[in-house]
Amino acid sequence: MNFLDGISKQEFIDGEWHIHTSYTDGKNSVEEYCKLAEELNLTVLTFTEHVRKELDYNFKDLINDIEVAKERYPRIKIRTGCEAKVLPDGELDCSEKILELSDYVLFAFHSFHYDKSTYIKSLKKVIQNFHVNAWAHPGLYSKKYGIELEDPEIEDLFGLMIENNIYLEVNYRYSLPIKRWLDIFLKLSGDNLIVIGGDIHSLNDMRECFIKRKKLKQLYYNSHFKEKESLFRWVIQNYKRGD
Repeated sequence: MNFLDGISKQEFIDGEWHIHTSYTDGKNSVEEYCKLAEELNLTVLTFTEHVRKELDYNFKDLINDIEVAKERYPRIKIRTGCEAKVLPDGELDCSEKILELSDYVLFAFHSFHYDKSTYIKSLKKVIQNFHVNAWAHPGLYSKKYGIELEDPEIEDLFGLMIENNIYLEVNYRYSLPIKRWLDIFLKLSGDNLIVIGGDIHSLNDMRECFIKRKKLKQLYYNSHFKEKESLFRWVIQNYKRGD
């Protein structure tokens, strides 16, 4: 069972599910994010720090910061997570211990240069062989390196994700996945197995994502769309309108 299965769609909308701190490439601490989240009335914070098999920081220090924050900010559901890079052989650049310590595991493609075949094989291996929860900023790597996936290939990958109960992240930072990918996923899954992530790297990012979500909710409630579809489906399909 994917830990996300127990989360309400409202928590996906009103929380933040992808945050990086000053332990890696973020600008702020766990405490600073939590303080702002309380001001903004966010209900969920999930810290998804970048990890590798050989870390240059102590992951347990991050966990300790999160445990302290849980005591200090009891109104917010605060969780430990990580973002693990996919290696060319389809392995994760992450230790088993960190996977065990994380409530929420994102996988992502970053710096290695794959050809199309290796990209697809690596993605399938991660989906089938690792305890991961969601695919972070889906399509960012293929967009960057010009890897064009045809609809049948996307349908095959998404079908495998659904079969293995892996979520697709709607990433606000990069406006991903592209509409064609999202439409295919929605067709296959309904509006299930989707998580919203701001990919937060600073307090300003958190404020901007909050404003975007607020604007989207206002657009929804002031329109006729509320009579035709759910707020969650509106938010994931119209995230670019919040800019």
